Amino acid sequence: MLTKWSKILFFGFAIFYLASKSFYQYFVFDMLVQYSIYALALSFIFCLIFNYSIRKEKKKSILFLFPIFIFPYIIYQNVENFYFGENSKGENPNFKIISINIFSDNNKFQYLKDYLKTENSDVLVLQELTPAWQKHVDFVRKEYPYFKEEVRDNNFGIAIYSKIPFDTIITRSYDNDMHPSLIGELKINGKPLSILATHPVPPLPNQARFERRNKQYQLIKKEIDHLPNKNIILIGDLNSTVYSPNFKLVQSDRMKDARAGFGLNNSWNAFIPLFRTNIDQCWVSKDIKVTNFYRGKDIKSDHFPIVAELKIE
Repeated sequence: MLTKWSKILFFGFAIFYLASKSFYQYFVFDMLVQYSIYALALSFIFCLIFNYSIRKEKKKSILFLFPIFIFPYIIYQNVENFYFGENSKGENPNFKIISINIFSDNNKFQYLKDYLKTENSDVLVLQELTPAWQKHVDFVRKEYPYFKEEVRDNNFGIAIYSKIPFDTIITRSYDNDMHPSLIGELKINGKPLSILATHPVPPLPNQARFERRNKQYQLIKKEIDHLPNKNIILIGDLNSTVYSPNFKLVQSDRMKDARAGFGLNNSWNAFIPLFRTNIDQCWVSKDIKVTNFYRGKDIKSDHFPIVAELKIE
């Protein structure tokens, strides 16, 4: 039984991985590809179990030995940047930004307030800001007096709050008015900084929604490529991980992953401890030094906050 089921599960998770990487142009597989690294790791584990279970058999297939060496290499390639990527640990930051998808159905408002009492930043970005939530963030507006709120009844309201005055702040609609993004410009020690806060639509429940998200990615990338400032931050719930080939549609050559060197810090789904992933993302221009990146405390949302400490020169 051990031999049979370990073999079945090995092939099952291996097919999961290969199918998600091969057919990512379709929304169902794009959803699966976010978890492709987990599928590959599980396939590797069941391959080990299978090889162990047949260790006393005289006739063995060498084919089942290849994954033992190949799969760890592929896994390493997918996660090494999170642990060994470029970072600036040990340097003193001069700017801190927090992004939180507060979850429109979350009515435990006090948890956000308690969290922000202990976690101070220069700029705060909130996603899924509904009319109900807007009534409960007066304390945020007092602490961060410079802000812009785009409140929506759906899951795509967004707001940016700052302790530093904005030079300009505008709303961008890469999809339509019901899915706004914000671009704020301010100065850190005299250096101009652009912040693009966004929450693209998720790729579910159909192919049309998936294609809308990808179109948003392309427009966001185009925006970043044409921003005049050298210092740029892209932040928010991007509804994709770097494991998806589709994420390359939003990856500008000007930017790097703020997570690099600080671990996975998986932020979603907060309600499900197993198989969390990192769709909440922060990307910064390559001249910005990332001195720290970490996941914040539980605020009873389905997302954890993400926090980036930066040095902007």
